Amino acid sequence: MDIPAGLVTMPWLVLSWALYALLTVLAVWRAPWHKLLERDSANVYFGTIVVLLLFWNLKAGILPGQSFHFLGASAACLMFGWEFAFLAIQVLVMLAVFDGRGAMETFALNTLILGAVPILFSHNLRLLAVKKLPQNIFIYIFINAFFAAFAGVLLAGFSAWGVLLASDAYSAAELGRNFLPFLVLLALPEGSLNGIAMTVMVVYKPTWVATFSDRLYLAKRD
Repeated sequence: MDIPAGLVTMPWLVLSWALYALLTVLAVWRAPWHKLLERDSANVYFGTIVVLLLFWNLKAGILPGQSFHFLGASAACLMFGWEFAFLAIQVLVMLAVFDGRGAMETFALNTLILGAVPILFSHNLRLLAVKKLPQNIFIYIFINAFFAAFAGVLLAGFSAWGVLLASDAYSAAELGRNFLPFLVLLALPEGSLNGIAMTVMVVYKPTWVATFSDRLYLAKRD
């Protein structure tokens, strides 16, 4: 889903930079920066970025713009909130640019597709679940962790698919043959891995998960 330079038309690039700037300003403004002053919180945050970087380096694909790797965006959103998660994805995309695996031209577009789309979906799904569904650990794991990651990858993939198709980078037939099957194969493992990771963390390290509350999800109901 990483889109290289040369495949996307200028209007898409301009729009992506405008949206990226807006979301970045909002994330920087809203992020609880005081948490990074706590050594344990900072260590977990930067350690998570390193772990995600390892996953991002494990990728497969056939053609430019049709490579796939685990995102970890939904997990980052649950652990740190959407603001810090979005900023973390920016670091990963920028590292790919410095490493020669990405291009500054499409930095904003890739940050939106790989970060903003799954993160904002996970964030809003969690808010909806809190409002509409019973609050227990099973809802948190299966809806906020597994399903959010599964659907977030699909949404990110279809966003990349739409941009590539609209830019005439590939035909619908080529994308249907080489892109969509890999996307479906990636979504289920992403959801499963995210669900397992969040289950382990809320059981053994709940303080690492900013969106999890023992009082809310584990309290006994009459």
